Amino acid sequence: MESVRNFVNQFTFARHFQVSITRVALVMILALVVIFSFGCGTADNEDVENPLQSEDTTDTIPPMTTETNTQIPAEEPVGLESLIFTIDATNRDAWVYFSFASGDVVEVEDAENSEEWDIGFQRTHVKLNGGISGPGMGGVVMLTETTFEAVTTAPADGYLEDTEDTLAIVPQSEKGWYIYTGPPTHWVLPLEDRVFVVKAADGTFAKVQFVGYYKDNENKQDSGFVTFKYVYQPDGSPNF
Repeated sequence: MESVRNFVNQFTFARHFQVSITRVALVMILALVVIFSFGCGTADNEDVENPLQSEDTTDTIPPMTTETNTQIPAEEPVGLESLIFTIDATNRDAWVYFSFASGDVVEVEDAENSEEWDIGFQRTHVKLNGGISGPGMGGVVMLTETTFEAVTTAPADGYLEDTEDTLAIVPQSEKGWYIYTGPPTHWVLPLEDRVFVVKAADGTFAKVQFVGYYKDNENKQDSGFVTFKYVYQPDGSPNF
């Protein structure tokens, strides 16, 4: 009986020991499964929360982001400047010559063979560097019943040149740039509603409006000082 009881006790101990080992193994397996699952879940969460953290993302950012910040702003177009100039045309025997490109009086020895000037003055007479007056492409279109500001484009055609019969800008009262009042005042008064589109010697354009004929225009004293307002377009286009 004693031997049988010992056998039973040994069998029971072995069974309990086997069950304990089985439980420990199961616990370890479950622990590994949990750790593995948690690790995988963490990786997935990082990919979702930081979807741009890949090596290829930098290449997909538009390069113009940096270029836009470094671009130099384009310059805004600047309008042509309106200028006023007074010519001392008091000499009855000599012409005074003006260049639109230089914006000043120019010295000319042989006007009929020089392209250095665009428009010449002698008292009320005005000539252009074209036709019989010079070798240039000078000509003029007289626009009436208009304003200086209203003329924004040079006409495409209709330009008159100086001829043997008459200057293109006619030196007569009411037919050219002025009106002569006659006695007793004998004033020369520019016609305000007339604008002259002048083609310069090189074919570029200027618009001109005569605004005075006296050194003291307010009191009409010292005649022969021709004052004119002009806008010059140097690029060859007809736009003012």
